[in-house]
Amino acid sequence: MSMVAGRDMGRILLDLSDDVIKRLDDLKQQRKLPRAELLREAVEQYLERQNRTALSDALGLWGDGAVDGLEYERKLREEW
Repeated sequence: MSMVAGRDMGRILLDLSDDVIKRLDDLKQQRKLPRAELLREAVEQYLERQNRTALSDALGLWGDGAVDGLEYERKLREEW
């Protein structure tokens, strides 16, 4: 384990295509950051997006706010 910016870090061996490595190196030159930092950033963004997707999937019908849940419940109760 190593320390980067005061955080414990594990290591992962990752195989990438030559094309992806070239694109990553181009981005490294543009942003003036090490490859490892770019990959950490990409992984963090991916995991955050996965969490948001899981949350929106869990909300299902009510997630888009198209229907007011309280109003829907009141209409159902009126039928009783």
